[in-house]
Amino acid sequence: MNCKPIVTYSGDTRLFKTLEAHIVAALPADTAEWKRSYGRPVKNVRVEAAFQPFDAKALEKFRDGSWSILNHPVLHVYVTECNDVEAYRASVKEEIDQWLRTLNGYNVTDWMILLVETLDIKKSKNILPRTTVLDKIRVDFASKNGDRCLSLLNHSKFEMKATESFRCLLQRIRHLMLTGYNKNIVKYEELIRSNRENRIQENWNFIDYFLLQEQLAFVLEMLGQYSEALVQYDELDALFSQFILNSVYGEKQKWLHIFDQPLYAFHGISLNPVKMNETRKKIISQSVNLLEFRSYLFERQCLLLDANGKPWEIAERLLPFLFSTLREIEALKLETPEGALACWEFVCALEVLNLCDKVQESKDIHKCSQYSAPIWNLAKDKLYSLGKQCGLLPGFTPTSEQLHTVVHLSAGMGDTVPEQENTLEVDTKEKAKPHSPVRKPKKSATDSLKEALGSNQAFTKLYLELSELAISTYKHVSRLRSARLVGLDLGNFYITLNEPQKAVVFFTDLLRELKTESWHYLASQTLLELASCYQKMEDSVNYTKTCSAISCCLDLETLVRTFYFDEFLKSLKKLQELRNVDIDALNVVAVLDDHFKVGF
Repeated sequence: MNCKPIVTYSGDTRLFKTLEAHIVAALPADTAEWKRSYGRPVKNVRVEAAFQPFDAKALEKFRDGSWSILNHPVLHVYVTECNDVEAYRASVKEEIDQWLRTLNGYNVTDWMILLVETLDIKKSKNILPRTTVLDKIRVDFASKNGDRCLSLLNHSKFEMKATESFRCLLQRIRHLMLTGYNKNIVKYEELIRSNRENRIQENWNFIDYFLLQEQLAFVLEMLGQYSEALVQYDELDALFSQFILNSVYGEKQKWLHIFDQPLYAFHGISLNPVKMNETRKKIISQSVNLLEFRSYLFERQCLLLDANGKPWEIAERLLPFLFSTLREIEALKLETPEGALACWEFVCALEVLNLCDKVQESKDIHKCSQYSAPIWNLAKDKLYSLGKQCGLLPGFTPTSEQLHTVVHLSAGMGDTVPEQENTLEVDTKEKAKPHSPVRKPKKSATDSLKEALGSNQAFTKLYLELSELAISTYKHVSRLRSARLVGLDLGNFYITLNEPQKAVVFFTDLLRELKTESWHYLASQTLLELASCYQKMEDSVNYTKTCSAISCCLDLETLVRTFYFDEFLKSLKKLQELRNVDIDALNVVAVLDDHFKVGF
């Protein structure tokens, strides 16, 4: 959420307007030390500011205890250009006193008085007054807080000296803003804590509490404290899960009825700010369904992890997020169209993979690969289940009913929301090029799935691509067993495509792995698949060798072994007949000795 700390101004507003643009531009240019309360570590942060005219009505909620930390001003500034002591006593003093009384009436102690000096020392013949206006202000209003009164040389009058004066002003504003935030955060945490303690009351609403604590996360994110902002969402995540778990074994909270609506809309996660803002509006209006709420919560966690430089943790969190959400849907017994959850999981998986693909550092790429490999496999499995449901597997033609299913699923996934690009985003996209051109997403996850469900050819192309990426990623992180199992699925898919020559490669790799690790029964099943492939390929030599191996597998039933032994004899007889034609066939008979065991 794009928000900035609010700073109000009073006094000479015309004068302040001449300074506002310079302050806004220069304020985030340098860091300031933020000393936290309760022994929290000191942080160097950058602050921005949005200046607004002072409005006393905006502080009423703060006094009543129902305030928003986002909309509450963090600092109040009074600006004056009075350089004459008598003029100060006549009017300015009373104005400042009235302004401070108003702030004290709302229990606000974060203020600053800025005196803009235009006195030309040269024209005054270097005679300094005994008591300046700044001294009088400090004596009258800041005897114990002298640092809250500051003078600034007018830039138009003192161009050379004004630079140092302006730098001191920026440092003071940063310090006072962070001091104000320190007080506000402590007070707001007490408000959150008291609200959470009332969760057993009948009129308590989790959505209201969620929006309350999320504002604290926004503030921490705004100050660059991404890990602390993430903690807020993790706490909300855990609390929401606990409520749903309690509803299964105990009394169901009234506010949970908000989520008792069919999941006809199952948009996957999207890190598009426009889409996230739309979902947040639904949360505020309490018209959001469970998938939308869960997706929004995970999207916010993803953004904070990415900003904190931990993209691999996004991939690490995805699978637990998907599985826990599915369990919550089962617990609440929500009505869901067939295939809707598979679409949702696929889009979520592909969106996270696209994010991991933008990683640049080699160490981060390896970490992302460790967690993204099973995500590629998950996306492949979900796509296969959708293809089976919609009649898109090789050898099948979608029926009219299945075509209607595709239409309903496409409508439930929604349309891709275009992003609002600006100059900063364009520069970021140019820098964040994917490390592998093969994985560069040309389309959004939603559009890719819709295209795959549109035709058998598009489905086959995407399934093969996901399978190859899953295998290569598993191999990259040295998870060869998992790579071989994905290869088994891919080999079976090639069989349905009537391309046994491609399936043989994956079955052979799997067989080698199973033999190495002594998985004899699984190796026997793989030999059966290989025999079927060689028979379709009319590869007599390899078919003969495979039949002999199957006939010696003790893990198979006797009927199966007998059948393949007969096949072995038939094939061997054919090979022997070829001896007079093809002299190379003689070598085959010698190789077959390796497949027999002689018992005594």
